[in-house]
Amino acid sequence: MKKLCILLTVAIFFTACTHELRVTNENMFKPSQVASGDPVKVGFLPTDDKLLNSVIDEIRLSTSIKEVKKNCAVGSGVDADYIAGLSENMKFRASGQNFFITFPGFIIFAHSLVGYKYYVDIDTNSKILDPGGKILSEALITTPYEIRYTSFARGAATSLIGWFTPGFGALDIIPGAMFASSYDERATYQFIERVSPSYKAYVSSKILEQIAEVRKTGASVRVSLKMEPVVIGGPADEDVSSASDNRMFAVHVMKVEGNWMMPYYDIQREVPDKTLDLLDDINKRKLSVDSKSLRELLLALGVSDMHSLADIADVNIYSLRGDRMVTLFEGSGPFSESNLAVSY
Repeated sequence: MKKLCILLTVAIFFTACTHELRVTNENMFKPSQVASGDPVKVGFLPTDDKLLNSVIDEIRLSTSIKEVKKNCAVGSGVDADYIAGLSENMKFRASGQNFFITFPGFIIFAHSLVGYKYYVDIDTNSKILDPGGKILSEALITTPYEIRYTSFARGAATSLIGWFTPGFGALDIIPGAMFASSYDERATYQFIERVSPSYKAYVSSKILEQIAEVRKTGASVRVSLKMEPVVIGGPADEDVSSASDNRMFAVHVMKVEGNWMMPYYDIQREVPDKTLDLLDDINKRKLSVDSKSLRELLLALGVSDMHSLADIADVNIYSLRGDRMVTLFEGSGPFSESNLAVSY
């Protein structure tokens, strides 16, 4: 009977020392809904990170993804529309509340009832590249998790020092200070297992948003010229010059190689009033653009180092009107050596 009492006492003591890991703020990370367009093929750079691989597997299930390929290399000729590179960095912190959970909290076994409080901030870096390695988009996805957890080691130390040392548990001030300033690494494995479902759902949705934004802004490395810009002509069309009070223009220069439009460079440019007037006249079809005017326009927009400017007939100029590409000037051929997209 005495042995049984001892065993029961030990069992109660062990139970009162630990708190199973619990994530307290998972409801903050709800995946967003991403509108699905034409499915794309995405290749992912190699990673052996368990969380990142769970994200890749989740992306594979999206209706906006045609195919996912792992362990891809930039420039390897992989059949993919985009290459994605993922990396993550975890930062661990302890809460100052852990001091009071230890002392005087040991009296009511607070470390077992509520658990020590820790923070795990996961910074996930997502890069979307073209198959040749040019970065099209880069995003930092932060998921600051809060957890409650008490390992047996810390729980036992709190209980033993608090209940079995002289001074009515005052010596628990020492571990209390330690636990308030240091993360318990014993929590990491359980944390990764527990947080994986919410992490992969949330982060994968953000990466899908990132890919959708790249496609929307036309930053894709391969834009099929079969999907030609919508040509809007005539003075009755909506006037894009209403935004001409904004002097800053985003200029995207692309070169045509075979049947594909390849990014050349992107710049932002502040243009003078003369150039704004010229763009306005071109848009309203008031001006028949000659070679001299076109050269002045290109120079004002910062397009001055392209060899193809030797032949103005090889230049096409488009503008964005809402979400449509509108032709402002078209060269002599169906496809030109260079294309200038001017974003109003």
